Amino acid sequence: MTKFFLIACGGALGAPLRYFINDLMKHSSVLMLPSGIMLVNFIGCFCVGIAMAYISDLKSNVYFFLIAGFLGSFTTMSAFSQQTIELLYNGKELNALIYVVASIASCLIGTFLAYSLFKTT
Repeated sequence: MTKFFLIACGGALGAPLRYFINDLMKHSSVLMLPSGIMLVNFIGCFCVGIAMAYISDLKSNVYFFLIAGFLGSFTTMSAFSQQTIELLYNGKELNALIYVVASIASCLIGTFLAYSLFKTT
């Protein structure tokens, strides 16, 4: 039960920070792209890399609070990046490639299908 509390506490901090940074960046763009979320994803994934380098116990309280909770809710890519890097570091390059392609494709397909099915205008 403790891990769920730690994840919730981290998430309660990460999600509003994502919104805040994105809101600050709403009037700036790089190459006409939504730069706020791109910046958040870069910062979050960079922080996940640092955390992965220092947190070896994936069942520690720090892991649940920081990686699963805070960074998981702060970014939209940190968990994806972490799992991909773990596959690569475990010598599963093909699995990592399949995971990346399947994840991106399934997200785009899911969003397209949902939008197509539920669009009302």
